[in-house]
Amino acid sequence: MAGSVELEVGIVTEDLDGLARFLVEGLGFEPGEVRRFEAGAVHRFRRGAARAKVFVPAAPPPGGDAAAAWPDRAGFAYAALLVPDAAAALERAVAAGASVLAPVTAHRPGARMALVRDPQGNVWELLEEAG
Repeated sequence: MAGSVELEVGIVTEDLDGLARFLVEGLGFEPGEVRRFEAGAVHRFRRGAARAKVFVPAAPPPGGDAAAAWPDRAGFAYAALLVPDAAAALERAVAAGASVLAPVTAHRPGARMALVRDPQGNVWELLEEAG
């Protein structure tokens, strides 16, 4: 299924404007369709083959511990976004309000990555892979 979308990351938020601004300005996503349901609204974003669904519940979600270290809990902990240049992607994300968890690092031949926490506490891996 080359070129098809096989997975979308889903994020729950109370602050759609703030998260949407970060997705667009910090990570280069473009806003897409909005679907409204009794339980809330799903706002879709796309960046090439990458997809993000932002769910804004009709009732506020319970708070989480955004200050906890990202690998300290089981389950989904971060989303990896393929980028052509990890350093440029890191600079853009920081300019949009992200904090750096790990600077750009060459972690294997042909690959560099950085980790950032967006203004709402979500962790993103900015992954550059050769070829």
